[in-house]
Amino acid sequence: MHADAEPSPPGSPAEHRRRHRWPARLAAATVAGLTLLAAGLVAVPAAAAGTLYVNASAACPGSGTQAAPYCKIKSAADVALPGDTVRVAAGTYNETVKPIQSGQSGSPIIYQGDPGATVRAGTYGFQIASLSWITVRGFTVTDTVKEGVLVTGSSNITVANNRVTSAGTPASGQIAQGIKLSGSNNSTVSGNTTDHNSEAGIQLVSGATGNQIIANNSYANARGYTRAAPGIDIRAPGNTVRNNLAHDNEDTGIQSYTGGSNTLIANNLAWGNGDHGIDNLNVPGQRIIGNTVYDNVTAGINVEGSSTGATVANNISVDNGIGSPRTKGNIRVDSNSVSGSSVDYNLVFLRTAGIAYTWKKTGYPSLAAFRSATGQEAHGRQANPRFVNAGGGDFHLGAGSQAIDSANSGASGQQPRDAEGHPRVDDPGVANTGAGPRPYDDRGALER
Repeated sequence: MHADAEPSPPGSPAEHRRRHRWPARLAAATVAGLTLLAAGLVAVPAAAAGTLYVNASAACPGSGTQAAPYCKIKSAADVALPGDTVRVAAGTYNETVKPIQSGQSGSPIIYQGDPGATVRAGTYGFQIASLSWITVRGFTVTDTVKEGVLVTGSSNITVANNRVTSAGTPASGQIAQGIKLSGSNNSTVSGNTTDHNSEAGIQLVSGATGNQIIANNSYANARGYTRAAPGIDIRAPGNTVRNNLAHDNEDTGIQSYTGGSNTLIANNLAWGNGDHGIDNLNVPGQRIIGNTVYDNVTAGINVEGSSTGATVANNISVDNGIGSPRTKGNIRVDSNSVSGSSVDYNLVFLRTAGIAYTWKKTGYPSLAAFRSATGQEAHGRQANPRFVNAGGGDFHLGAGSQAIDSANSGASGQQPRDAEGHPRVDDPGVANTGAGPRPYDDRGALER
């Protein structure tokens, strides 16, 4: 939420979430595609130095063998060495897990949760400080006082395929993010579900750079007492945010605020959020490429403050800002951000009369009016994208969509595969009207 924005009236975030209730949370095909993609990002070493076993129902203290496992994850963390895997059985572990030893390149220390392994009720779930080459995957982390997973001053950390939920308390001074990286570099956050946290599902701060935020599902995060919690919150430079789902959050789906410049935001789906789908404030050099943004309360893709030099290309932005109490437009670039910014090869549509684009301070009801006045969006299209079932969460393109085979594959940051990991495919029944080395890429996050 912007500092100068008026808080929504009490109850309105909940009312908005009810309006956007997610029948199955995700279309089955999209879930399966993202899960497989995320799984492929985290390679299991061919051979580990050893396995330390943990089982909450074992007799304490245990020795870490399969026959006599530790009863607490901390016991394994205290002795784990590079190449070791800490194998955690199903059960509830009421503790904060704080590794004390780094792994090595090619020999990370892996904390592997079996299905049903739950870390809960600690100050944090996992707290990783000043370490490297650590992997945390397969856990449910819930009901923590502070962040569910906190990574500070570290590098080459992988947080993958976890569910992180109910971090902090929705009350002033007690909120917390699901997963937070602070001053940590070259790390990967992938395949996680971050939901119902009292602040952002995932956040990068304090110069955390070179990180990959990939194929996560972040939804229903909310402070509750004021509209402010986004799905993904980037406040550090030079990161990549791609293939994520961000929906039904109290505030914006994916936001980059002061400090989060030069971020690539590509192949994401952002819908049903209480503010923008994708928001950029005081962040020069953003690349917002090939996203699908649908039915957010305010401007769908928003570029403002000193966010100069932005590239907004190959996106599908539909039904955003209809009846908005604040900003309007499927795509909006304010007066302070137009310098060096370009908008092209996007597809926009409104189900009712409204603002299709905002440029500087002027709202334009149509692509034609916007193009005539600004010279932007020379290859833009205003048409129904023919989503298979937007109300049911299926944003795949149906037959006849003008998004098919019409993107600019040469746009900086355009991905060779879509959000589900499918390669770009030439539809033989559709003329190629795109540009670049592949004139048949589809616009938006999903290739038909």
